[in-house]
Amino acid sequence: MKPNLETILIELCVNHFDDKNDWYNWRKINESKIPQGIILPQGNQYLKNIVLKEKLHNKWLTANDDIKKGELIEYYIKIWGGIKGNKESAMNEYKTQNADTLIEKGVKGVASWSKALVLHDWNKYAIFDARVSCSLNAIQITHSIDEKKLFPILASQNKRIIIANKKLKSISKENSWLKPDELQFYREYLKLLSFVSKELNSNISTVEMFLFAKAEEFIEKAGLR
Repeated sequence: MKPNLETILIELCVNHFDDKNDWYNWRKINESKIPQGIILPQGNQYLKNIVLKEKLHNKWLTANDDIKKGELIEYYIKIWGGIKGNKESAMNEYKTQNADTLIEKGVKGVASWSKALVLHDWNKYAIFDARVSCSLNAIQITHSIDEKKLFPILASQNKRIIIANKKLKSISKENSWLKPDELQFYREYLKLLSFVSKELNSNISTVEMFLFAKAEEFIEKAGLR
C-alpha cells in the first residue's frame, strides 16, 4: 500500500525537526515595527517567529478594544506578511470577524485571513499561502500518493512558485486529482497539520513553517521547475 499524505509529511518532518529548526531562515523580522511593545528573544528566525505568534496571540486575547486587536492583525498581514493590496473593507473584515466566518470565505483572501486567525489561536490555526499550497501539492508527486488531492493554487509573486503552479494545474488535470471543496479545504488542512504535529509532539505552526520554508526544495524534487 502506498503511503498517504499524513505519513509522508510526518516522515519529512522527522528528518528535519530538531531543537533549532534552522531550516526556517526566511527574511528577518523588522523588530522595530512590531506593535504594542512586543519584544522578541535572541535566537534564530524560527524561534523569533514562534515567539512572535505566541505574543501577538496573547496581546490579541487581552486587548480591551477592537482597535488594538485590529492593529495587531493589520501588522501581521501587512508588515510581517507583506500583503499590502487588501482593500480597506477586506481588512476590516479580517480584523473583526470571528474564525468560523473567516473560514467560510473559502479560498478568497485565505493568505490574509489565515494570518489573522493565527492571532486568534496560534495552536489551532495556521497560515495557508501559495508556498504552503505548492509544497503540499509537490510532495504528492515525489511520493507517488495514490489518492492525490489538489490544494488550492494561489497567486504568487515568486517566479518559481508561478512556474510550478502552472505545471501543477496541468498535471492535476491530466491525472484527475481530487479537488477539496473550496469552503472546506482549510479545515482539512488544519486537520492534516494537527494530526502531524500531535504525532511529533510539536505544534501546527512549526509544520506550516516547514512547508513554507521548503517550497523551492519540494518544487525541485517534483520536477516542477
